[in-house]
Amino acid sequence: MTEDQNSNAEKNQEPQTPPSDIPKDVPLPNPTLIGLVSGLATQAMISLGIFPNPIDGSQKILLHQGKHLIETIALLDEKTKGNQTEEETKTLVNILHELRMLYVAAQKEKQKQNNE
Repeated sequence: MTEDQNSNAEKNQEPQTPPSDIPKDVPLPNPTLIGLVSGLATQAMISLGIFPNPIDGSQKILLHQGKHLIETIALLDEKTKGNQTEEETKTLVNILHELRMLYVAAQKEKQKQNNE
């Protein structure tokens, strides 16, 4: 095979992806307000250094990002008032309370880190 033929053969081959890396198109549950809020709350906890970042494993306190996510959940709560089930209302109240307490703790930790 000539160099040009070899090069063309390589171009025509699809890259081989290991079977474990192939994403599966599996059915997902119906979207819910609690599911949306839980996802945002998880992101907020990563921003507040509670959970490690799933991409790089770091645990950094990003107060602005955490605050934005908490305010986004509060906005969803406010905009959906009157259309929430009792369970959704209780969950939102609990999540917002917990996140706000975690935010205050993260502020104190960040200040402590800055003073060291």
